[in-house]
Amino acid sequence: MESLPGDTSSFTKFRTASVAQNGPDIMGIWSGSYMLAMKDFLEPMSGYFSEEERSRILGWETVAEGFDPANEIWAVPASSDGQSCMFYDARLLEKANIDPEGDWRTSLDAFIAAMDAIKGAGVTPLVLDENAIIWQWFAWWQAQMMGGASVVNELVSGQRNFVDSPLPEITTGWQKLKDYTVPGAETMPGDAGYQVMAQGNIAMTTGGVWVIPTLEDMLGENLRMIQIPNFSPDAPLQDGGIGGVGNCFMITNYSQVKDEAVAFVKFLMSKEEQELKAESREGRLLNVTDVDTAAFYSPLRQKQQEWATLPSTVFWLDNLYPADLTNEIKAQSQLAWTGQISPADFLGAIDAKRNELLG
Repeated sequence: MESLPGDTSSFTKFRTASVAQNGPDIMGIWSGSYMLAMKDFLEPMSGYFSEEERSRILGWETVAEGFDPANEIWAVPASSDGQSCMFYDARLLEKANIDPEGDWRTSLDAFIAAMDAIKGAGVTPLVLDENAIIWQWFAWWQAQMMGGASVVNELVSGQRNFVDSPLPEITTGWQKLKDYTVPGAETMPGDAGYQVMAQGNIAMTTGGVWVIPTLEDMLGENLRMIQIPNFSPDAPLQDGGIGGVGNCFMITNYSQVKDEAVAFVKFLMSKEEQELKAESREGRLLNVTDVDTAAFYSPLRQKQQEWATLPSTVFWLDNLYPADLTNEIKAQSQLAWTGQISPADFLGAIDAKRNELLG
């Protein structure tokens, strides 16, 4: 057993080992496009799982060819990331006379007005790190305005262009957020931004279920959780976020113990083991249908479990895009966020990279 870094370097290490056929029998990794890019080294899973076994596990589309569960399955969905959302310090919203249940999350304009009020109370409204600005916030506005993952996939195939509406309007609105955030936070590595809330004068951040323990230690009973504001009340999707079943178990096609490896994965995904996982209150959320997580989870964690299965929870866009396109978007997002390039240049660069990948 070996623990690997929780970033894209794990895929490089897996590919290098697999070329020499000395990689692991089983590997736990992100689902989606990164995993699918490794399928030359993966054992197809369709023949190992009955319909009954598959029916209690959610997220098969995230490990399927073309993201269609009717196609070949290349891994086993392992857990859910819940829904990326906004965490806030209740004391600081109260200081700015912001009602958490008010209509300030219904649109960009309403949210800007709320942040002006927070700023006027002497509080920094937001802290957003390098992943939060693009894969949690921008991605949600993009997905909700376009109507979900299937429409976003049309950007990958070239049926749509990034420079087409509504993305220029979204980018312009997104750039306005920078004036309300901790300066320079956008260069912090992923999941570093929320830790700055320990300073006690920052109202909000974004993240997922994995940040709850740290923020609870920082803020105690003052920690609250709410969905990221909508870009527009007219968006096809409302009140949601990016997330879902973002992790999987994959088995190598050169393994000498494939049957045993599959049996071990089935054991890990069994009701009994999943109940023990829920009871531990550690790691990611469950993606099985036969465990009552409410019996084990804290209110915030349970709310995340419920949000994870909402129709408005859209699968991670960085795991829908080809890896090279994901890297280009992230690199360009830093320049666009800080105003070094215009929305047109930002989106045009992404289209150019997409076209290059399509050949």
